[in-house]
Amino acid sequence: MKVLFVGSEASPFSKTGGLADVLGALPKELVALGIDARVVLPKHGVTKEKFNDQLELVCKYRVTVADKEEYCGIETMELDGVIYYFIDNEYYFGYRDTLYGHYDDGERYGFFCNAVMQMFEHLDYYPDIIQANDWPTGLIPYIFNTKYKHLEKYSHMKTIFTIHNIAYQGVFSKLLIKYLDVEYGNELEFNNHINFLKCGINTANYVTTVSETYSKEILHHYFAYGMSDILECRKDQLYGIINGIDYENFNPKVDKHINFNYGPHNYLKGKSENKAVLRDFFDLKDNNLPIISMVTRLTEAKGFDLVKDLIGDYLRKGKMQFILLGSGDDEIEEYYNYLKNKYPGKVGVYIGYSDELARKIYAGSDMFLMPSRFEPCGLAQLISLKYATLPIVRKTGGLKDTIVPFNQFTKEGTGFAFENFDSADLAQTIDTALEVYKDKPTWKLLLKRAMKEDFSWQQSAKKYIQLYEKLKEE
Repeated sequence: MKVLFVGSEASPFSKTGGLADVLGALPKELVALGIDARVVLPKHGVTKEKFNDQLELVCKYRVTVADKEEYCGIETMELDGVIYYFIDNEYYFGYRDTLYGHYDDGERYGFFCNAVMQMFEHLDYYPDIIQANDWPTGLIPYIFNTKYKHLEKYSHMKTIFTIHNIAYQGVFSKLLIKYLDVEYGNELEFNNHINFLKCGINTANYVTTVSETYSKEILHHYFAYGMSDILECRKDQLYGIINGIDYENFNPKVDKHINFNYGPHNYLKGKSENKAVLRDFFDLKDNNLPIISMVTRLTEAKGFDLVKDLIGDYLRKGKMQFILLGSGDDEIEEYYNYLKNKYPGKVGVYIGYSDELARKIYAGSDMFLMPSRFEPCGLAQLISLKYATLPIVRKTGGLKDTIVPFNQFTKEGTGFAFENFDSADLAQTIDTALEVYKDKPTWKLLLKRAMKEDFSWQQSAKKYIQLYEKLKEE
């Protein structure tokens, strides 16, 4: 079976978030299971900087954009058994310093979608499944249905549209239509604008999300960002498959970025050694307090309102130390810098992102905080489990699907969880975690159990294969 993943980013070529991790890991696992899985991406500036010497030009052609015929080159390379294609256009992608946030994002990714659909004939490659990911690829199923589906070479092909985060939809003025080389219709229109995400939901054969709970949540207005009615119409073709994690990449036994490697046999020493390094990096006091950390985008959706309501009280009473790595909302950044200055030796803050430092935080922390308003899947909690750092999460999306809440009577669980998006509920859950931390036999039991959890991509890849086979049978 031939499956082509279409996306705007994939590790290690380009990355802003979890989508890149998925497209960097899932195709590799599918190849290991016998699927001919390939990936097509824009050739971003960051890709050109890192991989230009390894890319081979295989063909070039022109793509219509309004009254222009824009250059498109297809370059390719193979990595870990996966063939990657890159859509090369210097103006739209090559010289840009970021992947998104430009005034012409609609035109750029409209060009990308059309370039991908023209690619098949030039490569003489016709996949069985096209799996488009998030709003930048939302036009793919629509273009396929209106221009290619009736052609003999394309008649066997099916489309899947995967929602990684429904909050990002690709909404643009209707004036963009002349740049997209498609006809304007109900599939595209939403609230008198063009909506790429809605287009993908409406026109793909199947729609998937990155966790089972999230696929149910987005049928409700609170989570759906306006898409609930549209998704309700597609609920019989809507599936949730939890993301996996690449244990070759995220594994404290072999992680080169942490100072002391460890596994289930020596995790206590490993946690202690890495905790000391982490405290030294952030100038935290050397004491017996647990370290609670967050590595995340600094947005309201990540639950920072709840944390702000209670974090000062915990720090003032000397109940814990706190570390934050991330960037985003200016007000959130300013508040945590203020917190660091108000409680020296108790708070560590790094505004920005560093993969190496993130791994040191996973390895050196005791608990990992994710009080998200919504969380389609989440990878941080899966990484935390492997690094024996117990997650504190809200029961939403993938967090609910992956973390078993601690039960004080049976001692079952792999972390701590609360139901309502409420600071009092969060405080109660943190209090429970801090009490269990003092109970060393129970704490050790939870750490051992957490490290044994298996959220490898193999499990998720098998579920995708079942879905592909079901779609092909239809």
